[in-house]
Amino acid sequence: MKKRWLGAVAAAVLMAAVLAGCGQKEVSQDFYAMDTAMNIRAYGSHAQDAINQCVQYINGLEQDISRTQEDSELYALNHADGKPVELSEQTADVLGQALRLAEETEGCFDPTTAPLSDLWGIGTEQAKVPAQAEIDEALALVGYQRVQLDGTSASLPAGARIDLGGIGKGYAADHVAQLLRDAGIKQAVITLGGNIYVLGEKEDGVPWTVGITDPDNPGDYFATLSVSDTSIVTSGDYERYFEQDGKRYCHIFDPKTGWPAETDLRSVTVVSACSTEADAYTTALFVMGYDRARAFCEEHDIEAIFVRNDQTVYVTDGLRDKFSLTSLEYTYEE
Repeated sequence: MKKRWLGAVAAAVLMAAVLAGCGQKEVSQDFYAMDTAMNIRAYGSHAQDAINQCVQYINGLEQDISRTQEDSELYALNHADGKPVELSEQTADVLGQALRLAEETEGCFDPTTAPLSDLWGIGTEQAKVPAQAEIDEALALVGYQRVQLDGTSASLPAGARIDLGGIGKGYAADHVAQLLRDAGIKQAVITLGGNIYVLGEKEDGVPWTVGITDPDNPGDYFATLSVSDTSIVTSGDYERYFEQDGKRYCHIFDPKTGWPAETDLRSVTVVSACSTEADAYTTALFVMGYDRARAFCEEHDIEAIFVRNDQTVYVTDGLRDKFSLTSLEYTYEE
């Protein structure tokens, strides 16, 4: 068995390195939260104070929505044996957003896949291919429709588990961007693991240039995007996976089968002013596969970049004038 997990520091740097800076005084801070390395770079005289506030916010959010910290609200909900749990307004909001996006994507994004994650153990030393009977048992606990949310009161069946990791960093990025705006910061780059948010433009009014990770060579990028005041979120089969008997099993699960998603895609990047939605969409689109995902983007006006197994790249209309291939290994699909 061969196991690979991109380290959090590498993921933060490689997923979307901002390739051009800003002329103002730069303040940059690295920190670790939500099980990944993070960095916030902001520009201006009050940048350090603003960044400190953002780090404090992210740590507080993690304290609420972590499913592993035993004093978190989500941990309490997951271990309430079916009884209702009163959540803070913020935790209820994150959960509500997750359930809304699960319904919109017809369950391709589903925050209740934690029993599958625990069973497969991808990203841990215990990664393995479970028996089908074990998968079926875990699947019986999966389904966003099982979650009851009434205002700030939530409940789920005994044994079911919610994991908000598939949306938490996007939610954090949206709020951090607003905190920076409220502090008067006009230019910033927020890197929360694989979630990037660029605030404003560079000082000369030119968009930021962001590199998109090459799935076949995660130490490099295969293309760039020129973007302003938006988020860029990528999910791919290269992020966390293990190999057994020559087959790769990635960390993105198909909630309908209980197996890691097997599609004709290597990665999906979504560009959106709402990082919360982009976070969920990347997972859902990857699970859907290329044809269904492309149709979904057209129906819901989602801007995305698809890297297919044959190294062809499809870019939705709204991104084509912002997108540039930098690798000769990939072919642009018109």
